[in-house]
Amino acid sequence: MNIVFMGSAQFGIPALEKILQCGHIIKGIVSTPAKEKGRGLKIVDSPIVEFAAKNGISPVLTPQNLKSQEFIDSLKKIQADLFVVVAFRILPREVFNIPSLGTINIHAALLPKYRGPAPIQRAIEAGEKKTGITIFRIDDGIDTGNIILKMETAIGDFETAPDLYDRLSILGAEGLMEALDNLSNNPVSYSRQEHAGATAAPKLLKAEGNIDWRMSARTIFNKIRAFKPFPGTYTFFNGKRLNVEWAEPVDIIVQNKPGEIFSTDANGFNVQCGEGGIRILEVKPEGKKSMSAGSFLAGRKIIPGACFDMPT
Repeated sequence: MNIVFMGSAQFGIPALEKILQCGHIIKGIVSTPAKEKGRGLKIVDSPIVEFAAKNGISPVLTPQNLKSQEFIDSLKKIQADLFVVVAFRILPREVFNIPSLGTINIHAALLPKYRGPAPIQRAIEAGEKKTGITIFRIDDGIDTGNIILKMETAIGDFETAPDLYDRLSILGAEGLMEALDNLSNNPVSYSRQEHAGATAAPKLLKAEGNIDWRMSARTIFNKIRAFKPFPGTYTFFNGKRLNVEWAEPVDIIVQNKPGEIFSTDANGFNVQCGEGGIRILEVKPEGKKSMSAGSFLAGRKIIPGACFDMPT
């Protein structure tokens, strides 16, 4: 099968590798333009463009405007059977209708749950015990198209967004191979999404990382897991930002003020939440590198009864 692959993130690399291994032909790559990155503002290509360069895949298209006639004409000249989209931009109808087999997408959730750009983080944030990937045919909506297949996996109790991201990228590649086999050999049986059960997975905002200690310990812990590495979770102590890099829920009997440090030891400190407590194990003070909570305490006079600032 002749395929044009569209993507920009590392999440798509396992799918690209599987396509090549299974004998399909990648006739072209579509990705995002190179961007400035890091303190030096070095111009860096997307992981997908780098993969194409290493594997001799061409042409590589990086359009600013997906509706430009020049871009659309370039896609038509490739004469692909299918477009495969993984972690990319919203495609206009003029693009996703070009190939004879249409355009399919790998989505990192069990649709119709968690439609949108941050399905992995939102599933962990919500405390979901399972998730998966969905291969579906793109239509005019956002993650609303008819489904080819789903694959399910459990979410570990302590699993973070980067951990789950890596696992789902591999699962998505496996699901894509099954979908390509179906498209190659059989009339595909699509299933409609149950739109009534849809939930959203909106993009992450920096402000969401500010810990509200009035929430339950489990809710805060899920945010810590979900918001790695962006936007991160943080609080303020004496007016200075303190990133919470890692923590775990703890059972407590006493009831203190939310945000109050109720015990400390050589390895960390415990904070009262709206329900239960959180044991802080790794932090990043403002302007400094990450360190253990024990090291953070060693250089400061922090005693039980001290409180973190509460978001307004």
